[in-house]
Amino acid sequence: MGQIRTKHAAGIMLFALLVLTSCRLVDVISDFTGGGSTIEEQVQGTLTKVVLLKDPATATMPAPTLTSTPSKTAIPPEDTPPKNGTITGQLYYPSEYIPPLRIVAFEVDNLDQYFMLEITSGETYTIEVPTGTYYVLAYLLNPDVMDPDFAGAYSQFVLCGMEAGCEDHSLVPVVVQPGETVMGVDLADWYLPINRSGEWPSNPICPETGAIRGHLGYPSEYIPPLLVVAFDTTSQDYYSVDTQRNQTEYEMIGLPPGSYHIVAYVREEGPEFSGGYSYFVTCGQTVDCTDHRLIDVVVVAGEVTENVDPVDFYAQPGEEDWPENPTQ
Repeated sequence: MGQIRTKHAAGIMLFALLVLTSCRLVDVISDFTGGGSTIEEQVQGTLTKVVLLKDPATATMPAPTLTSTPSKTAIPPEDTPPKNGTITGQLYYPSEYIPPLRIVAFEVDNLDQYFMLEITSGETYTIEVPTGTYYVLAYLLNPDVMDPDFAGAYSQFVLCGMEAGCEDHSLVPVVVQPGETVMGVDLADWYLPINRSGEWPSNPICPETGAIRGHLGYPSEYIPPLLVVAFDTTSQDYYSVDTQRNQTEYEMIGLPPGSYHIVAYVREEGPEFSGGYSYFVTCGQTVDCTDHRLIDVVVVAGEVTENVDPVDFYAQPGEEDWPENPTQ
């Protein structure tokens, strides 16, 4: 009888254990089939609960499933608008060939601001410049010492066709917009009259200068203060230096290469007449010397032209066409 009770009690405990396990499984299944969760989440939850049921004290939670975060794609900034443009055109020269040239684009409102390009060969050019308005000229890369400012330009003379009757040599402004190429700016006007050379910008790369040095004299017992002037024979430009009483030598420095006539004018302490460096001086200033024409004095870059003595004070008024004192 005691054994029957024991078996009966064991059976009851086994039944209770089955019921409890069944309830746990129902909960697990219920969680697995619950609405709103994704399959991955339901599976993950089920595995977690099974582990907990196995050994709640020692179970370790599985690592969460990582989901990728969408990367941000950088939006490229808008292209920076160009600040420069270009000028292009044909090159010309009044000869059988085109020598090496320096192309210069001068800002119209500030001729001291310019952009350059050297062309050693070819018949075209292209120069890049900032946005603005420009005069465009070409200078000889190796200018003749007689005329460093000799230039070809884009002018009204070019637009006119460079034909008989085209007399306007004024420079044509070239307007350059950002990213724009201005074509047809042909540097063909090499025919600006010498007496109008000051209308165009000078060669911005001034060649090395030279100097003139000589002796002073005067038909008297002393030498009065003089103004010694070097006249450019191809333009209206002149350079001068003052001397003191009884000064016997002079030196004129910083002269651009070129050809000059040298005349000395009495500044004070004497009659207002002039002495020149003439063929009368190189002849020896004797009674047999009658040529009072002024001598062309050539100045070469980096050199001093010596013995240029403006001591011919013997030319008669009107005998030779000497220039007048430019300071009076």
